[in-house]
Amino acid sequence: MKATAHSHEFRSILTMSAASGWSLPMPDCKHSKLTSLLSQLGQARHRQLLLISGEQDWSYTEVQRLFPAMQNTALVLSQHARLPGACWPEHLHQVLGQEYPFVIYDLFSGLVPNTLAAAAGTVQAGGLLIVLSPELSKWQRWCDPALERWLSYNETAQFSPYLQRWQTLLNRTSVWQISQSQGDLLPPHYEAPYATLDFSEQHRALTQLTAHLQQPTPGPVLLSADRGRGKSSLLGRLAAGLPELSFVLCAQQRRAVHNSFVHLGAALDESVTDKLNQLANLRFMPPDQLLAQRPSCDVLLVDEAAAIPVPVLMALLKAYPKVVFSSTLIGYEGNGRGYTLRFARQLKHTHPQHLSLSLSQPIRYAERDPLEALLRQLFALDCDYQRSYTATAPLAFSACSGAQLAEDEDTLSQVFALLVLAHYQTSVNDLRQLLDSPHNRLYLARQQGTVVAVCLLKLEGDFDAALSVDIAAATRRPAGHLMAQQLAQLTGNAQLAQKRGARVVRIAVSPHQQGQQIGSQLLRFAEQQLSGQVDYFGSSFGCNTQLLRFWQHHQYRPVKLGFKQDKASGEFAVLVVKPCTENVALEPLQQWFKHLLFNQLSELYRDFSCALVIELCKALPQNEPDPVLVQQLNYFAHTTAGEQQIAALISTLCRNHPVLLDRLSASSQVTTIRLLLQRHPPKVLDDALDLATKKQRQAALRSIVTEVHAEINLNPELLHRSAEQP
Repeated sequence: MKATAHSHEFRSILTMSAASGWSLPMPDCKHSKLTSLLSQLGQARHRQLLLISGEQDWSYTEVQRLFPAMQNTALVLSQHARLPGACWPEHLHQVLGQEYPFVIYDLFSGLVPNTLAAAAGTVQAGGLLIVLSPELSKWQRWCDPALERWLSYNETAQFSPYLQRWQTLLNRTSVWQISQSQGDLLPPHYEAPYATLDFSEQHRALTQLTAHLQQPTPGPVLLSADRGRGKSSLLGRLAAGLPELSFVLCAQQRRAVHNSFVHLGAALDESVTDKLNQLANLRFMPPDQLLAQRPSCDVLLVDEAAAIPVPVLMALLKAYPKVVFSSTLIGYEGNGRGYTLRFARQLKHTHPQHLSLSLSQPIRYAERDPLEALLRQLFALDCDYQRSYTATAPLAFSACSGAQLAEDEDTLSQVFALLVLAHYQTSVNDLRQLLDSPHNRLYLARQQGTVVAVCLLKLEGDFDAALSVDIAAATRRPAGHLMAQQLAQLTGNAQLAQKRGARVVRIAVSPHQQGQQIGSQLLRFAEQQLSGQVDYFGSSFGCNTQLLRFWQHHQYRPVKLGFKQDKASGEFAVLVVKPCTENVALEPLQQWFKHLLFNQLSELYRDFSCALVIELCKALPQNEPDPVLVQQLNYFAHTTAGEQQIAALISTLCRNHPVLLDRLSASSQVTTIRLLLQRHPPKVLDDALDLATKKQRQAALRSIVTEVHAEINLNPELLHRSAEQP
């Protein structure tokens, strides 16, 4: 497509039909000042928050008085039937991909940050996010019905630091408000220049994207932006500008990409319905269906890639090398950190020829939109970690409660930015969880006043005997006690549920300070602070060699490995435990873990790297020496034995004495793990290990026997001691 065609397309975009969602709302509002303000807001193409505050019944009556046609013009989110057209979606995708002049959120139904953030994103330019709530001055004493969502079993809270923070921020902001006790608190007028849309950034992005995809062998494309920047519409215009190519548009939900079809339809002068799955050269398919059917296409477009599991993204890239990954990196999608930390980083390494594009200019509404700015502040979406300290300065450690964090915006921004950077799945709900759970314990490391590391723990367990029996029998699952519940159910030991534990939820260190043992020092500080209060520490994380090595170094031992891969990371979750009193017996848990691990190495964990298998085995308990095995080892070391006999001997020795794996040479480790424990077919290992023929395999196995025999003769205590500390 030529530049002149682009320019004509962008100039004509304001004349598109209301189906595009870019027409300004015509408010039906019974309030003269509010009607005038909405007119001015529409001219500025801005959005605003309107707080209708008072008693619950009064708020419901007032919003219906002000907006009598709200059932037809608004998205109403409430669990109370008194509001016409009210709904309370269980899943965020139920409100995505749509736009409304007004979105009404009933705070009396509970403040769920993920839901409110998603709903706010559907407000049109010139529209309002209307929040029904108690008087702002009463929020500190108000009992939010959603608060219990952030509490664990046996956990109580007298107030919500999260709501208290919102109260403080809203009091500082010129929020539009109509109050039962104070009356009309609306500003006299809304001053903002008349908005003109600037499509120059979109024009440049579309030109670059078009030229890139027309190359003989283009690399993948990363297209990223905040919400409202026109990514979906850009994909539709891309298909319109390249009619000779076939496109498949992939997303979790059809309604989320409706705007892409709208803009393609506008270019073709065709109307588009909500249920349309194909138009001209553009076809919609969800990711699971796409991978199952593998239809041919010239270009794959993946919208909201950050919401799709990383393993699925990798499979899509492998199947369709000419692909555009488009995603929102800040917002309700989870901040896109799994996408940026894992997938995008890996893509940049494996495909250096990729094209990276970003959009910063808002399209659905004008720049300096008040609602967007307020939501960024309320949900801490703008938290960004900035380096402003001397790396060699001494460290200062301290504890920080949720209430303290809620009152210190600077510290909160630093803490949450680090927590987001350290994890691949973060949502705006997590900030409320951080502030409102009384069982959280947060510890900070600072240099020159700047937070350089955070350690978040959660207290668990300490159940009575009767409930502990039910937990061990898997008939009760108290909310928020993941680790205590799992430990009790591993071997049916109800006493473990009665013990007090501290689960390390997350450790995060500044990217500039990693590798300096700061995380280790902070972890030890946290353990010291809770010494005498708990019986054990533990953590659960996606199992990889680097992380497991860190925890093993601190004497945390693996006791459980998940049976399903995490959808976002593709990793199996591992649970590690460190007893700090004699009341927690680790040996039975580790023995059972060892049986499960070796049983599944040839099935679920077949693709584990050799380094990860060795790390898992380092601290596993040893069995008592088996005289038969020792005798056979001595015999096979001095005579020729068959492949099957040696395989059985080495496999059994490794199961009984896992520490042996770490003592073998690198080549013998790979052969033992890949061929004997994970049982990969020899033909698969041929290229790396030269095991194609029976003679080669026998030679490799005899070499392993020789190594094991020599190691045991030199260190006979290997078969008699507990595994060494990693």
